[in-house]
Amino acid sequence: LQKLFAALTGISLLQKVSYSETSRFHSSKEHPVNGQVMHPLIWNLTRFHPFWALIEMTMGIVAARHVMLDTEEDKKKPTTNPLWMFLAAYASLGLRLTQFDFNDAIIRGVLFVPLFTKFLTQMHRDALTANPAPITKFFGSKPMATLGSIAFPMFILHGPIGQIFYKKVLAKKLWGGPMSTRFFPIYLAICLGMSHLTNEYFVKNKKVGAIAGKVAQVLASWTEGMLRDRA
Repeated sequence: LQKLFAALTGISLLQKVSYSETSRFHSSKEHPVNGQVMHPLIWNLTRFHPFWALIEMTMGIVAARHVMLDTEEDKKKPTTNPLWMFLAAYASLGLRLTQFDFNDAIIRGVLFVPLFTKFLTQMHRDALTANPAPITKFFGSKPMATLGSIAFPMFILHGPIGQIFYKKVLAKKLWGGPMSTRFFPIYLAICLGMSHLTNEYFVKNKKVGAIAGKVAQVLASWTEGMLRDRA
């Protein structure tokens, strides 16, 4: 699983490097596309492409599976305070402020995602100990658990909802133009409300859970043994 995670990181990084080189080429005035600088468009195609998003989601699945396979001996081993991985992950974003030519895609692919994934797995292991670190207790608190429960619905919904209010072509037809920055708190509240409703009436729905369970069983039967994660 660790090798698979490393391979997925490499594949993701390959795409980030490709974006960086393409962006550098077309963002210059010497190489425009149809007379326009293409940096924003290229970034959107990179950031929101379903295949590359799937790669990053699979990295999370692999990390979660790796933690699930911890043996009783592994659980008895001393854990490192997750705070250090948390700080290291966000400190990596500071490279954007340096003179080096590091863009968000490169930093996220090379440093932030691996470090933050390590933070999450470390925090999971720390939560199983007799005396979890303060940061583990904080993220395990009821308010954070509630926000965590709507995180995935919000991840799915914030984009389409944002299109309604901020996509120029669509917003112009609906509202006469994109909403101003003052509207953002309302947009955020709408996203939170819709995410809560989705979580309560779709994610927690027993029928949906039953269907998802059957699909998971079918996929598991097709892929059993492929990861060699069973003795």
